[in-house]
Amino acid sequence: MAASRLDRLVTLLETGSTQLIRNTAAQQLADVQKNHPDELFNLLTRVVPYLRSPSWDTRTAAAKAIGGIVEHAELYDPNATLDDVKDESNGIAIKQEGVEAIVHPDQLHLATLDVESILTNGKELLGSAGKQYDFNLAGLNPAERLAHQKKTLTARLGLGGEYIEEDLVTEKDIAIRTSSFQVPSLPKLETSVTKAPDIDMFMKSPEDMPQTPAVGEMSKRQLNMLKRRRKEELKRDNKKFKYDFAGRRNSTQTPIDPDVKQEIKEELNANGRADYFSLERKGTDDDSKVVSEFKGLPAQDKSTLLTEAEEEGNEWPYERLCEFLTVDLFDSQWEIRHGAAMGLREIIRVHGNGAGRRAKKTRPENDRLNGAWLDDLACRICCVFMLDRFADYVSDNAVAPIRETAGQVLGAVLQYLPPTSVHEVNRILYRLVMQKDLKVSRRIWHACHGGMIGMRYLVAVRTDLLFQDRSLMDGVLECVIKGLGDADDDVRSVSAATLIPVAKEFVNVRSNELGHLVNVVWECLSSLSDDLSASTGSVMDLLAKLCSFPEVLEAMKRNADLDPDQSFTELVPRLYPFLRHTITGVRLAVLRALLTFVSIEGADTKGWINGKALRLVYQNLLVERNDGVLKLSLEVWNALADALVSRGQEFFRQEFEAHVNPLITLTLSPMGISRHPLPLDATLFIRPSGQTYGPLASAHRTASPGGMEPAKKRRKSDKKEPVVTPAPATTSHNIDAAIMQGDVDLVGADVIIRTRIAATRALGKAIALWPADCQLSFFGPTIIPCLKSPFASTQMFAAMALEGFATAAQECGPLTPTAIAELRPLVEDERPSAYTDLTNYLRVVRAQCQQLLNTFVESGGVSGSKLPTIAVVCQGEPEAGKNAFSLADAERIVSADYERLRKSLSAINRIAATEALTTAKLDAEAAIAEANVARKQADLRIRSTAASALIAFQDLPKKPQMTIKGIMDSIKEEDNADLQRRSATAIASLVSQLVATERHKVVDKVVGNLVKFCCMETSETPEFLPNASKEAGILSLQKDEDIQDRPDPAAYERELKQARITRRGAKDALEQLCKTFGAQVFDRVPKLRAVIEGPIRQCFSTDELPADISNPDCPLGQEVVDAMSTLRALIATLDPALHAWVLNLLPLIGKALQSKLAVLRYIAAKCFASICSVITVQGFTMLVERAIPPINNAHEVVHRQGAIECIYHLIQVMGDQILPYVILLLVPVLGRMSDSDSGVRLLATTAFATLVKLVPLEAGIPDPPGLPEALLKGRERERKFIAQMLDPKKVEPFQIPVAIKAELRSYQQEGVNWLAFLNRYQLHGVLCDDMGLGKTLQTLCMVASDHHNRAEKYAEAQSPDFRRMPSLIVCPPTLTGHWKQEIRTYAPFLNAVAYVGPPAERNRVRHLVDTADVVITSYDIARNDVEFLVAQNWNYCVLDEGHLIKNPKAKITMAVKRLASNHRLILSGTPIQNNVLELWSLFDFLMPGFLGTEKVFQDRFAKPIAASRFAKSSSKEQEAGALAIESLHKQVLPFLLRRLKEEVLNDLPPKILQNYYCDLSDLQKRLFEDFTRKESKSLQEMAGSGDKEAKQHIFQALQYMRKLCNSPAMVMKEGHKQYADVQAMLAKSGSSLKDPKHAPKLTALRDLLVDCGIGVDDADPTSVPSADQAVSQHRALIFCQMKEMLDMVESTVFKKMLPSATFARLDGSIEASKRQDTVNRFNSDPSIDCLLLTTSVGGLGLNLTGADTVIFVEHDWNPQKDLQAMDRAHRIGQKKVVNVYRLITRGTLEEKILSLQRFKIDVASTVVNQQNAGLGTMETDQILDLFNLGETDPNLSLGEGGDANKVDESNAVDDEGNVKEKGKKGILDELSELWDDKQYEEEFNLDGFLKTMKA
Repeated sequence: MAASRLDRLVTLLETGSTQLIRNTAAQQLADVQKNHPDELFNLLTRVVPYLRSPSWDTRTAAAKAIGGIVEHAELYDPNATLDDVKDESNGIAIKQEGVEAIVHPDQLHLATLDVESILTNGKELLGSAGKQYDFNLAGLNPAERLAHQKKTLTARLGLGGEYIEEDLVTEKDIAIRTSSFQVPSLPKLETSVTKAPDIDMFMKSPEDMPQTPAVGEMSKRQLNMLKRRRKEELKRDNKKFKYDFAGRRNSTQTPIDPDVKQEIKEELNANGRADYFSLERKGTDDDSKVVSEFKGLPAQDKSTLLTEAEEEGNEWPYERLCEFLTVDLFDSQWEIRHGAAMGLREIIRVHGNGAGRRAKKTRPENDRLNGAWLDDLACRICCVFMLDRFADYVSDNAVAPIRETAGQVLGAVLQYLPPTSVHEVNRILYRLVMQKDLKVSRRIWHACHGGMIGMRYLVAVRTDLLFQDRSLMDGVLECVIKGLGDADDDVRSVSAATLIPVAKEFVNVRSNELGHLVNVVWECLSSLSDDLSASTGSVMDLLAKLCSFPEVLEAMKRNADLDPDQSFTELVPRLYPFLRHTITGVRLAVLRALLTFVSIEGADTKGWINGKALRLVYQNLLVERNDGVLKLSLEVWNALADALVSRGQEFFRQEFEAHVNPLITLTLSPMGISRHPLPLDATLFIRPSGQTYGPLASAHRTASPGGMEPAKKRRKSDKKEPVVTPAPATTSHNIDAAIMQGDVDLVGADVIIRTRIAATRALGKAIALWPADCQLSFFGPTIIPCLKSPFASTQMFAAMALEGFATAAQECGPLTPTAIAELRPLVEDERPSAYTDLTNYLRVVRAQCQQLLNTFVESGGVSGSKLPTIAVVCQGEPEAGKNAFSLADAERIVSADYERLRKSLSAINRIAATEALTTAKLDAEAAIAEANVARKQADLRIRSTAASALIAFQDLPKKPQMTIKGIMDSIKEEDNADLQRRSATAIASLVSQLVATERHKVVDKVVGNLVKFCCMETSETPEFLPNASKEAGILSLQKDEDIQDRPDPAAYERELKQARITRRGAKDALEQLCKTFGAQVFDRVPKLRAVIEGPIRQCFSTDELPADISNPDCPLGQEVVDAMSTLRALIATLDPALHAWVLNLLPLIGKALQSKLAVLRYIAAKCFASICSVITVQGFTMLVERAIPPINNAHEVVHRQGAIECIYHLIQVMGDQILPYVILLLVPVLGRMSDSDSGVRLLATTAFATLVKLVPLEAGIPDPPGLPEALLKGRERERKFIAQMLDPKKVEPFQIPVAIKAELRSYQQEGVNWLAFLNRYQLHGVLCDDMGLGKTLQTLCMVASDHHNRAEKYAEAQSPDFRRMPSLIVCPPTLTGHWKQEIRTYAPFLNAVAYVGPPAERNRVRHLVDTADVVITSYDIARNDVEFLVAQNWNYCVLDEGHLIKNPKAKITMAVKRLASNHRLILSGTPIQNNVLELWSLFDFLMPGFLGTEKVFQDRFAKPIAASRFAKSSSKEQEAGALAIESLHKQVLPFLLRRLKEEVLNDLPPKILQNYYCDLSDLQKRLFEDFTRKESKSLQEMAGSGDKEAKQHIFQALQYMRKLCNSPAMVMKEGHKQYADVQAMLAKSGSSLKDPKHAPKLTALRDLLVDCGIGVDDADPTSVPSADQAVSQHRALIFCQMKEMLDMVESTVFKKMLPSATFARLDGSIEASKRQDTVNRFNSDPSIDCLLLTTSVGGLGLNLTGADTVIFVEHDWNPQKDLQAMDRAHRIGQKKVVNVYRLITRGTLEEKILSLQRFKIDVASTVVNQQNAGLGTMETDQILDLFNLGETDPNLSLGEGGDANKVDESNAVDDEGNVKEKGKKGILDELSELWDDKQYEEEFNLDGFLKTMKA
């Protein structure tokens, strides 16, 4: 168990599809270490290899896991005795000098590290040096490899002169390799460290080993080929170069026999299916034995990570692991370096203080050793900084993952280093950054970058030293200042980042140096010429951070006094070029910095705020596509404008006057339509330099408003040369080209509208800030005429600008009346028939009309003179006159003109032209419709924006109908969410104005309409009348399944979309009303209260609904539905002061839950759920006290339906917030899972399935404040119950009240406790204990006890509920006698009736059924006599071997599901035989609906599980499968109890499984080849087709081959084509078909039996046999599939070959009722040597412990049948070892059958595994306990040496159970994952790192 679970967790580090799942797996691994401290190395050995994974996520997850594991391991301190207390200062053990200790000669020392040699001679570490495969190492074991790598490391570091690469593969290596391959020895598990197994041998099966001639005879060409091949092999399996810990993977599964063979991967034929019809064999025999014996977990092999000394505790336990990792730090592949650095970081972080220490040394010596060890590691990290050249240009800036992670390792080391060493490290880093004293030919930016990163971590980790020691800080500052001025962008970026974490301390400690630093930062900004400079963001952030300190601003002011160039007026404009930077983060940083500067107080700090600054930020509003940046720009603009106005309105006017007109022109520029953009005038934009742009070229490459130098596209190689700053002649990349061009298709109309909304707000504010007397004269001429513009969008934007002015204006100036006068006609007058910006729609219409008329001429032969003329110019075009082409003309052409022309056609022409004309007419009509829609939308937008402006001016006419209509239409129909939200705000403002002027009638009307609109969407608010007739039933279910066929689906979709838009607008408006009025909303708008409260009170104040509610003329029904729907929509925005009013209504809504109308229950359930999600504590209290209790009302189905529907919606609405209340809901739901009403059952099971998964999380959640005492007490009670449900071990022991004549074993008593628990809570379950553990006995105990208890209760209360009822046991016919006997044996007091036998016999016992306690019948009889059995009420209905109802469509299944009983129980050793769908059928009997409908179950579980099993499935599919299995397991867990023999029966002897091979005889071979030759082609064709006939044919072919494997006599019947030839041939050689030599299986069977001592001839037939002779040493069960084969075994083997062997026989020819007698005879008479059985008759339920040998002559496709059969002998009562032999004919179909069996067993053992022995085996906090996807039942793993856990491609089955075709794969499976720079952000976040250090 433990092993498999661990493996699953470990694999999830790699396969988890989301970060969350991988992290959870890492967390779980850490918890394993916490709970099992001695498992440290087993865990590390499994996890460490993943550090070398090529996937970033896998490496980070593995590092997380390692970090968690080592955190839970104890710290190593050999000197930690009580008398020797550590002398600590500042948490760092003081290293005492002067004590000599042995220091390792290989260690490097900080003081003597030769930086120059390393930089000059060291081997650069690139991304991958093309040397992924170091062939010299391939043959070495880990210990040798480590030694070799350490030896070359000094050379690679360049400390021994220039490093020279060796040849990749020398001839010598080849010689060594080939000789070692000559004999493929079988792998043995070596446990000594020095000689770990050669992984190559482990990974390959013998056929893969290259068989090569000895090297001596090779030519050069052969050698080269071999080199290439070797390279390929290594490339193919790069994973072999793990730390070779994989070698010990198998050990924890089962003890491995040295002879176990590797699993052979089956080849597939061309068709891609396993070729069942070929005789070629690809592998060797599977003659392994698999011993399945449970003797506790086997002893662990020792980990490669552990040296002898570590194991004995003599040295630091991580010594060996860290050696591996430090060597890997210099691997040529970047991923491996990265993983190694992360591993080191995690270990050193926690255990750095123990590194290098040894036992038996004094503390001072150990401190020396520790210091030396850490010094060495610090040196190596510095070497990484110097040599690593790998950078990833992933997003805006290059990230150097290795250097960053090495920096983190350094951070971890630094916390343990004494100050002297910290200084040494600083010295090295300083030299790397400055590179002054290094004699290097050119400046190495990577090294400088690395040094800077190291510096950053040094600063962050050792702040304590930084501020104590001046020199250290000086060095750092010097580096940072040097770095900020560096030519390389990334160095600048890191330098800026270095200071950010210590800015605060720096400002405090070094305030005198601030001036210089600030200067450098500003300088750095002004030199950032490159538009793609990524460091801009970091530098900007540093600037903003520094400027947030008053000291810094003081310093800046001081600088300004000294040097006018340093004043704010000069500095801040340096930021302007970055306003339109290509990187969003930089644009945000600039705006944040500007906000900081605006808010600085002081006379001389505002000099930079001028008209130009305003204009540049305003331009941002016009072109910014990112919503966040847009909002911030508006905020900055407002702040700047306010700052200017604070110096007086006149000053504002002077500054801004020059800029206003171009900005107005831009803001009010019309917006184009799709494919016809209207560009903005680029010349009106200015650059930060003050120049304007040139006109936009028509090409899309255009100039930019950024005014920066060109984007020098950075390539990786640019890094090497210093960056030359080009002259600022050309413009840089313009990110705003598309929006300046008005490209609607590229930018999106919504984005353009959003920018204009922001710009008009700013413009409005500007007008309002203008001196009032100049407003009209200045803005009137530019804005007012735009209201009459021919462009629709210009009119709309002008109205918006005026609205912005009205909102911002304090007092009313002369502009106001003028604006109002111009706006009113927009709302009230007719709109023009065409707009210029929409002309293009008209042009299309004109073209289509022309086309229609041309069709009359071409197809209908109409003369041109009869056609109406079409104007050339369209309305809206500049030169259009009054006769220009209009939509009215178009409509006339497609109606009146069309009819006229069509009538004028001759009959023949009319018929000929019909099709062409119809098409042309439809096209024209579609174009007209599109043009109409566009025009209507433009009218709507102009009307609504003008109306909003009028409302903002607070100018409501006496008759405000048109204004209100304009806005309401927008609420109803506007699909742009931003415009609709503006209208919603206007409505709220309108209502508050109307309320203020007391025009209540208008308010009521508006609010009434809003409520109606809010309830438009029928999926949210159902219609009352269509549903008024439905009483019983649950509307939620019908709604969820409401997928009817609509007459016009497109129209229906349109209506649906329209309703959604209307609801969105109305809900928004009502929410804004609630926010506007707050707690007074119902006093100010009484209508809203009346609309909600009135109908609810009217309907539910009395117990009965109003009588006429269902009357079609009565509106009350719809009103009450709308009322609850509105309350539900508004509950979240209502002021908390109104919650009391809501709680007042809640009891009435609770009453609605019990209403007799389904529609009212539905809406009440949704409403109640929404209220509970907002007002949780009081809501839930009322729910538990009032709403849920009716769920148990047995008489009123509607009460149960309402309550369960409410819970169902509650779960959907609340999501995770429901956690604290899960327990309160679980029990009521549980009780309804077996409700008589199918709807209640379905919702209850769905709800339960969701809730039960949350239970383990529930325990840790604190109680919500304010929960009443009573609820908390109730919750404790329920918790106890749930604990019992989820863990049978916690179930209260059940005292069996009747005298059962058997001593129950402890696990059997637990089983009875569990059954009693199910009984008590009316639950139903599956007892799926392993075969032979006494399921029958446990069931009898429960059935007998329940009968007894019912009888007692009946005697007490005489309640009809407890009257006596019989129980029914349905079992296979063979077992009816067995049950009767068991009842006689164990519970003789029960009156049992066997309802079996032929009809006459059954009729005789019918009258006994009523008085019986237990009725036993078989499945067939249950099917035939179902009417008789259904008429009875049963107490228990038990299905023995219940997997027989696995097929939901079978008649037997359907019959059994009709039986009514109080308790249902299934007994089955194998609840899943072929696929998980069978489980659905079982649960459909127990609790219909619990696993959803069959289709839902297929989609949710069966398909993903099947897909994940396919060998080529993608990791996504595998994970989906894992999660599906996981989820299914959780859902069924409480209702399955499964224990395995190995676990509970320590006294059961082992079972040994062996394959016994025999070869085909010549005759069989001949027939086989013959068949294959003739049939294979047709079979291959059929295999691809899906029809029934083909399947039938294939099945017959397979049967033919199975028979042929047994004996030719079974297929050579008289009708066979070759019958005569074969007979003649045999007659010649003097043999016959029946001759055993043609059927090798029969001779093999004889040999086996003789080996067992069965049938050995007596010495003297007349003498008395001795005891040994009378009773053979072994007794055998012989299983065949076919009766015919059984006959052959009997006649040939027993009668001819072994006449002295005695046997009995049990097959279908024996009457079911007499079968038990045969069993009893065999068990009681030891002189019967063998029992011959067919698997179908003898395989189920019988107890045949008399035998100890089981022989399978044939095999079932279904593995569970064979397993069941084996366990006839291997069960309680067996005293001997059971040997199972399977006779297999080599190379035939039989081998394929075995491999298919293996797959099916996988699935079964996963869903129902031993964890169903209870949740106790599942740590509850580990909600992700991951269910095995690849485990096989230990009894079946044949040959674990290979990869027994993989599903072989040949037997992978798709979701329908068909063998999958080879190589079928999803298109995207092959794509390696794309990179996401968030991964870097998370991994290299300094704050996060420091947190872990402190932890």
